[in-house]
Amino acid sequence: MKRLVTCLLVFVGIFFSCEREKDATPVAVLLRSGEVVQMSTPGSKIRYEISAYSLRSTLKNFRITSFDSEHGERLFLDSNINQARLEHTFILDVPEFSRDSVPFELKIRAEDFAGNFYVLTCRVVVVGGAQILPTLTGIVVYSGSSGRQNAFSLNDPSQPFVKALADSIDVDIYDHPNATVPEILSREWRSYTDIRFVKINSFNFANATATNINASFRSAVRQRTVEDLKPNDIILVGRNDIAIGAILITDVVDNEGVDNDFYRFDVKLIK
Repeated sequence: MKRLVTCLLVFVGIFFSCEREKDATPVAVLLRSGEVVQMSTPGSKIRYEISAYSLRSTLKNFRITSFDSEHGERLFLDSNINQARLEHTFILDVPEFSRDSVPFELKIRAEDFAGNFYVLTCRVVVVGGAQILPTLTGIVVYSGSSGRQNAFSLNDPSQPFVKALADSIDVDIYDHPNATVPEILSREWRSYTDIRFVKINSFNFANATATNINASFRSAVRQRTVEDLKPNDIILVGRNDIAIGAILITDVVDNEGVDNDFYRFDVKLIK
């Protein structure tokens, strides 16, 4: 009787082991880095580290597509391969939308030569694209020839600082002093952190959103400096082709001497 029970247990163990192997997914797609579900903003970049493999055959195709209600289906990658395992890094540029809280699906598909396939669906809710951005008002930055607050960081533009006393990695924008006549306000801004400038006075600053700032910034010629600053100038700022915000110059004052020369401006930032 004892031997019979032992044999039954062994049989049951083998049976369930075979069932687990039978039910195992022949093809798998996994994320080593990145979230299956997350929220993001237009213009952001999301990094996906992907692993794909087949348990019973060799992978023959790897494909990445997306779907959303505004752009429909888009193809990013369709690659014929011949390998048991694949490691791939994919960078998603989060798209722009005309409204807020748009669901976006990224589909990652792997198929093997036996006809088995698996699709991993990653979902991104894109928020903030169509919302009018809040405004930081009345920020004052002084002449670069003065010893006063003549630079600022886009992480917190409401707190300007003295460039000479700051770490260069914090100096996103500063007033470049007039080397020939220091007493005259240069009306020129530069950056230590690769900020690019686009002066575009036709831009609707009051109704600025993440979507229209990014669209205008990407379509324009981006400069390392912005010059001849004057009241009502609108400057879009960002790095590479990703916008960070918009600046409206409200006042430029060039008094006698250098210590009381300043710019007053408002800022809208894409968070």
